[in-house]
Amino acid sequence: MSKDVDTITVRQTQFTPEKITQHYTESTLMSHFLTALSMSFPQGERFFVETVRNVRDQVSDEQLQKDISGFIGQEAHHARAHEQFNQLVQNSDYHFKRFEKAYEQEMVRLRTLSQRRQLAATVALEHFTAMMAGYMLEYPNIMFKGLSENMRNLWLWHAVEEIEHKHVAFDVYQQVFANLPQRRRSMRTISVGFISSTLVMTSHLVWQDRKNTLYSPEQLLKNAKTFLVLTQMMWRLLPDYFSFYKASFHPSDIDQQDLLIKARELLAS
Repeated sequence: MSKDVDTITVRQTQFTPEKITQHYTESTLMSHFLTALSMSFPQGERFFVETVRNVRDQVSDEQLQKDISGFIGQEAHHARAHEQFNQLVQNSDYHFKRFEKAYEQEMVRLRTLSQRRQLAATVALEHFTAMMAGYMLEYPNIMFKGLSENMRNLWLWHAVEEIEHKHVAFDVYQQVFANLPQRRRSMRTISVGFISSTLVMTSHLVWQDRKNTLYSPEQLLKNAKTFLVLTQMMWRLLPDYFSFYKASFHPSDIDQQDLLIKARELLAS
């Protein structure tokens, strides 16, 4: 059973599809970074749901079964919302079609692995999303600076729900497999893939938008600051990242409840 008995609430997002440009924060680099993350969400989160469903019949804990239902509901909404955003933000000069195809091929490969390895990959990626969600909620004035209310609703809503269900895939894995070496191996593999793909995708978007991102002195200064912000984020998250490799680790060991309470109040306002 989860150490975190907090509620998993399946919400309808307040994000509404509308005309969106590739620059939706004050820093073009931050916009491209967030867009690069969003690109992977629709296919990735549907994969997460599949890996949990694959072994759900082996879960005997009643509370965990309820948590799984909440997890599936939240992830389904996330996939749809980011799919809408991804379609709206792209145009003939700004797109990530090649990366979407490559990501789709990677999802096909992952589905050929054993159920244990698939779920372990989900557990590792869920740890990444929970860490980043917590950081976004802790430093919203930095990460979301300049966002419209509509875009703020998308990212704030997603971050809140990632933290609410961060324990679910982990608890399912522990109940069904409880294989520590596999969990560690999957995290090492996922770390390389997630970080490198996000870096490459962000760089690709920056280059497509180089006129605004690299050739504007004003934006270049803002983007230099953003680069330092993202570097600082990675540095600050290192302790939480390495805690995953401990045999006794549980996602709820990383206390994000105060952040969650404040963020829920913002969502309701």
